[in-house]
Amino acid sequence: MITFYRSARRRENRVLTPGVISLLAGKPNATTFPFTSFNFTARDPNSPPDAPKDISVNIEEDALAAGLQYGDTAGIPNLLRWLEGLQEKMHGRKVGEGWKICMGSGSQDLIYKVVQAMVNDGDPIFVESPVYAGVIPMFKTLHCEQIEIETDANGICADSLRKTLESWPAGKPKPKVLYTVPYGCNPTGMTATPERRKEVLKLAREYNFIILEDDPYYYVYYGPANRPPSYFTLEATEPTENGEPEVGRVVRFDSLSKILSAGMRIGWASGPEPLMTAIERHLFSLASHLVASASILVSIKTLHGISSGNIADVLDAL
Repeated sequence: MITFYRSARRRENRVLTPGVISLLAGKPNATTFPFTSFNFTARDPNSPPDAPKDISVNIEEDALAAGLQYGDTAGIPNLLRWLEGLQEKMHGRKVGEGWKICMGSGSQDLIYKVVQAMVNDGDPIFVESPVYAGVIPMFKTLHCEQIEIETDANGICADSLRKTLESWPAGKPKPKVLYTVPYGCNPTGMTATPERRKEVLKLAREYNFIILEDDPYYYVYYGPANRPPSYFTLEATEPTENGEPEVGRVVRFDSLSKILSAGMRIGWASGPEPLMTAIERHLFSLASHLVASASILVSIKTLHGISSGNIADVLDAL
């Protein structure tokens, strides 16, 4: 069967379908791209602040061809593999555990799409109080009823969350999601303790909701104490009542806006595979993801061949 597809998104969905030959209508020949290479200098992340050094970066035509071409909505495959290695290094999550990654134009872009994919018009959602002001307009756009949960210096008050759930009106659907910024929360500055995170995760399992872990400050965590484990880590290590962990309760949002370049708006979401697939269907504009993918190729090249195995040291240096 030979089928022509004019829509980039439909073409992408069909190209992997057995029995369908995709002629990739509309995919330009890379030799027609006007850019042949990028050459620039970047600050060496390993150089000391008082004696900064620059490194020369050269992006050749082959790498540009991948970054400037139509690609999968989720992101360039090699880039996704690199990010999977990063999540394994930093959060202990391995491929094959039922999660996947989706790229976006900043983490807020992805938060909006996740909520859009999960929440119906007018549904309630849990938000920590006070909540990051940047998400309020997107929740209002989706007509979400924001149910505020108290916080203190140790993070979300699990007791407040449990009381709200236990007193929830009969017949009214409970919230499907809880939005939280667990590290250096904006605007409170609090970082949730491991104990609070475990309590909140336990409630998520008990009352069947998903934690939206917005974590743009993860790589700018300072202080002598060990960095608390992420919700994304805890769901794969914290046992349930039967003694086994249960995954699929956390969608994690990472961002390079705070450590690389705010204007590039590069982010990625890591979460349950069915949900990430649903999000990809919302990403009907491939252009934003091509820009993000091309930008992060530049970013990886800037790190001068550093692998995901020691990226933590580089990000700490940044």
